Amino acid sequence: MKARLRILSLLFIVSLVLAACGGSSSTPSTSSGDTQETATVSNQEGGAGGDGTLVIAIPNDVQNLDPTLSSGDIMTQEVLTAVYSFLVDFELTERDGQLFGDPDSFVGNVAESYEISEDGTKITFHLREGIKFSNGDPINAEAVKFTYDRIFGQNGVTAALTRMAAVDGPDSIKVIDDTTVEFTLSTPNNLLFGNMAQFGHAILNPNVVKPHMTNDDPWAHEWLSANTTGTESGPYMIESREPGNQIVLVRNPYYWGEVKNEKVILKIIPDASSRLAQLRAGAVDIAYDIPTKDLAALEGDSSLTIHRNTTRAVTYIGMNNEVEPFNNKLVRQAISYAVPYQTIIDQVLNGYGIQLTSVIPDGTATHTDEFFVYKEDLAKAKELLDQAGYPNGFQTTMTIPNDNAEAKEIAVWVQSNLRQIGVEVTIQEMPGAAFNEQLQRREHAFFLHTWISINNDPFYHVYWLLRSDCCNYARYQNDEVNQLIDQYMLSTDADAREQASLDIQRMAVEDAPWIFLYQPDKVVVTRSDVEGYAFYSADRYVRYTTLHKTGS
Repeated sequence: MKARLRILSLLFIVSLVLAACGGSSSTPSTSSGDTQETATVSNQEGGAGGDGTLVIAIPNDVQNLDPTLSSGDIMTQEVLTAVYSFLVDFELTERDGQLFGDPDSFVGNVAESYEISEDGTKITFHLREGIKFSNGDPINAEAVKFTYDRIFGQNGVTAALTRMAAVDGPDSIKVIDDTTVEFTLSTPNNLLFGNMAQFGHAILNPNVVKPHMTNDDPWAHEWLSANTTGTESGPYMIESREPGNQIVLVRNPYYWGEVKNEKVILKIIPDASSRLAQLRAGAVDIAYDIPTKDLAALEGDSSLTIHRNTTRAVTYIGMNNEVEPFNNKLVRQAISYAVPYQTIIDQVLNGYGIQLTSVIPDGTATHTDEFFVYKEDLAKAKELLDQAGYPNGFQTTMTIPNDNAEAKEIAVWVQSNLRQIGVEVTIQEMPGAAFNEQLQRREHAFFLHTWISINNDPFYHVYWLLRSDCCNYARYQNDEVNQLIDQYMLSTDADAREQASLDIQRMAVEDAPWIFLYQPDKVVVTRSDVEGYAFYSADRYVRYTTLHKTGS
């Protein structure tokens, strides 16, 4: 178990390098072969779509489309979720009239059903009969085996996540017959389905991908980074792509599930005010990333609907635990008492978020706020600074990405409060790519970050943020926390896991590696005639299949 965890971070870092090298901006061909049916839908340029067509205003273009080595871009991964299918998926449920993707309940997708052996070490997937890729080729056990051979061959982040769930390599996956695949786990655990129900596990068409596999590119990464034609296994196909302008998705005629619309046009509009203006004018049906400061003015607009859900994402200010003065726990605690938490939620988020009170967010099993003690208390902060040996404060630099308007507002509020306890903060804004590059090298001393764990498991979550060399950006080090993570990551003892998780949460609050800021809301604004929005808390990606206009 420890050996597996030790190699996991190296695999993840290698995958980031590989993904960064593979992006392409070329526009893919839209021909999918003679056997492919074509959905016939009118494209109403310059306005929102008619019946069966949805137009969505998005903030940025997609990047690398290889699902196994995808970039960390949200829109890229949302599109991959639309054009590919996985063996299992999150169950879609309804509560109080709203659709939710349950992050803790799984159903078959490419697999119609599955069986788990009594000892938990074998999972047998039974594939749907007669299902096909977008070009008419069969989706069968051979395609599943090819997909996972490729995942492990690339040795990227998807392989790391699969190994984390005790599927040790390609030999752990066996074809039983044309519609049956068996996975062998070296240790029974509850992580596999949460890791599997996402784009990295997209089932690919070997007949389409293999011709692009060369000695220089043995897994056809270059082709898949810009193309999906003929290998789409999901509800949509990419009909056309104009980089920087729009992406057009059309319904996959061979998809076996229900799809409420025929076409989705993703219009790339980087400016938030322009996205909002087009939404209000009816030129688009849906808009993403509307600033929270603009949402209050939309509340009374009967032509619009605001979909708002609290996420499990954690937004925090990290303090590098290996860099002075943040290597002093009393200093970190002092800073944690100096932050205006409620002001940030009220004035920056405009109420669209909740206080983060633990390293494990509200909405994830075992979360508790019983250990959280921090609140805005400048006298307490000054007292702790004195005890830490900094009676006159110190100077530091807070680094933030310059493409995040809320980050700048947060930094200014923090700067103002820390000045009152003698800590002078210089705000350094960096381009997003450069900020992330330094973040991944764990070079920031005092920085803002948001993270979400797709697998809704407490130990998966704390592994990445407190244990892993990859994503423990605050360089937090607590041997007892590490031991508990290693011991209970794959344990199926629910009671022991819960107690260990509570112990980790208590120690993390006391050690204060972060300033625990908030869990942001996911906000999507639609025209009032758009129905079927579903919130998936696991990854926050919008699923287009349930969306439709009234009467269409």
